[in-house]
Amino acid sequence: MILFDIHTHNTEADPEQAILDCPQYEAGRKISLGIHPWYIGNDWIDEFRQLEQAAGKANVVAIGECGMDRMKSPADILLQREVFRAHALLAEREQKPLIIHCVKAFDDILAIHKEIAPEQTWIIHGFRGKPRLAEQLTKAGMCLSLGEHFNAESARIIPAERLFIESDESKLTIGEIYRRIASARGTGIEVLAAQTYSNSRIFKQF
Repeated sequence: MILFDIHTHNTEADPEQAILDCPQYEAGRKISLGIHPWYIGNDWIDEFRQLEQAAGKANVVAIGECGMDRMKSPADILLQREVFRAHALLAEREQKPLIIHCVKAFDDILAIHKEIAPEQTWIIHGFRGKPRLAEQLTKAGMCLSLGEHFNAESARIIPAERLFIESDESKLTIGEIYRRIASARGTGIEVLAAQTYSNSRIFKQF
């Protein structure tokens, strides 16, 4: 049984079953690469140019995490939108999924999604929102990734083909996170694992 982990900061996670989130390029395992909205600085253009150079490498399986955060980002929302849009367009050029951090900015994310009309999959990581928001995002074509903290009602209604599971920075094992989400959905962990593994086909390197 493969417990696919779409987003982790745990360097000891199984490299064949997990995507490691990295602030800078690292060789040797499958990673996602992006500028987190908490760390958008005045030099973001230089940092993004380095990201562009690394984005095409085979072990970079996704762009991000990137996104918008109206609570903690030091950058104003206009700059956050600019940086996020740059990541979204890079994901399109490289034909790789986009992993998104979003806090209090879902209207912005949805507006940019409508503007760009991406062909690549957008994934909201660490989703904790209510069912109405989950339905709005999935109907727009996005996927949602659940971790240790999640809304149980939302977990039940997310379409199976739009669902991923992650450990992020949790101290729980990915197996325990799967068990909790499977329980919330009223299904077996084997069924959930099979579905998320099937969904992982959007990452061409898996």
